[in-house]
Amino acid sequence: MSYNVREHSYVVGGLGVTGQACVRFLLQKQATVKAFDTRANFTLVTDPDSDIDTDMQAFMAEKVTCTALSEDYFDGVDTLVLSPGLALNIEQVALAQKCGVEVIGDVELFARLNASTSDATPAKRVVGITGSNGKTTVTLLVNHLLKSCGVKSIEAGNVGRPVLEALQSDADVVVMELSSFQLETTSSLVLEAATVLNISDDHLDRHGTLEAYIDAKHRIFDNAKSAIVWRDGEFVAPDEQIIADAKGNAASNAVSDGESNAASNEESLASKNIVEYGLGESTTGFAIASFDGDDSARDDEQSLYITFKGEKLIALSDIHLAGMHNVLNIMAALGICQQLGVSPVLAVKHLHSFKAAPHRCVEIARVNDIRYIDDSKATNIGATIAALEGLAPTIQGKLILIAGGDAKGADIASLSPYLTKYVSHVFALGKDAHLFEKSFAHTTRVATMKDAVKAATRLAAPGDVVLLSPACASLDMFKNYMHRGDVFKQDVHDLLNLHSKNDDAVEATS
Repeated sequence: MSYNVREHSYVVGGLGVTGQACVRFLLQKQATVKAFDTRANFTLVTDPDSDIDTDMQAFMAEKVTCTALSEDYFDGVDTLVLSPGLALNIEQVALAQKCGVEVIGDVELFARLNASTSDATPAKRVVGITGSNGKTTVTLLVNHLLKSCGVKSIEAGNVGRPVLEALQSDADVVVMELSSFQLETTSSLVLEAATVLNISDDHLDRHGTLEAYIDAKHRIFDNAKSAIVWRDGEFVAPDEQIIADAKGNAASNAVSDGESNAASNEESLASKNIVEYGLGESTTGFAIASFDGDDSARDDEQSLYITFKGEKLIALSDIHLAGMHNVLNIMAALGICQQLGVSPVLAVKHLHSFKAAPHRCVEIARVNDIRYIDDSKATNIGATIAALEGLAPTIQGKLILIAGGDAKGADIASLSPYLTKYVSHVFALGKDAHLFEKSFAHTTRVATMKDAVKAATRLAAPGDVVLLSPACASLDMFKNYMHRGDVFKQDVHDLLNLHSKNDDAVEATS
């Protein structure tokens, strides 16, 4: 069915980056639109040389409401495009629904317009990536691999670029990072491939329960043609029983020949459009396997490789992204690329040229063989667990953790066994620092990031790692997680006098 924005009357709810992008798009399409925001003050990002921004300034002056709404505000309105930063349970949404107004997000608007394209302008192929952790890394990696292999692609969504901008680009493929907030208001997005990378307690202050959070994440599979699934993950398959059934069928039809059984398993999974990956050995999908030492190894040494269908793709020693969690991210990215017609053998050749996004397990300094790693993007417990488990096998000495902030209702006590197993000492700051004190005996509460860096450095010895991986949101003390990571880096550099003549050496590790 064709979808024409001029046939609808819109209200845009929330005027952050996404909301402003929606307004610009609808103004360009000459749609009827007005907007509200729950804040009295917000910043308009403008380009004085742009005609549309002249229109945008006039729109902001005439068509934006920042006060309480009445029912007549929604007279003649049929669609509320809600920004992901606003929850579905706010009074403005309840009022819109009472007035019979449909509530969607910008991703759903993208989906409807993308499905309404013509032969002259074919629909863009879209892949969707969500999960509690790692989704930005995988989104950027998939886009990098596709472009390196000659596919005209663009990243969009929660990664930063509004999806409606991607819709107007000349890209053939849109690699979309999708948050649970975006998925809540999305119902018809058709995806070539979808993945839920992992699930851990996050955003429970908004979703209320883990079950509601999982339900939001799983909406990504509703119209997906294939699923890329971590075989050892919980709550990550489109149907938790689907892979178990596939494997069970293969096992029940097993024959004495092991290769035939493996082939049956693979065929059963393929028939369900499932591509598996994981860190164990498997002849199905992506896995890890050991092979006899290559030219760079001793004669008695075995090398570990990422494999696809049992065939080796790349040695783990040749991967520059730190941690085993990034090995899983690479497998997921290769699986998505495969669904777009790019073979893993071809895609893996371009891994070396990928640069990870900032604040995601990035080494920002190394002095006296003490490494300082910025993982400020770890805004939930699952992300910190992934960092601890991923980095621990690579550390010779102690792991000293800087954590804390706003836990967003998550149970910090669930982090306790990982702290006990991997961490020597925690320096906790922020609103919920006391929860770390309750969860781990070797915790010291500090007032500022500078205090944390000083204390961690005094404790550290050669071979140790000082890791900022907060397991909490940042807004209680910082503008955002990027600001938190920048402050950490600045405090490290200030403390260690890593400026002037030493700055180039430090930046080389960033």
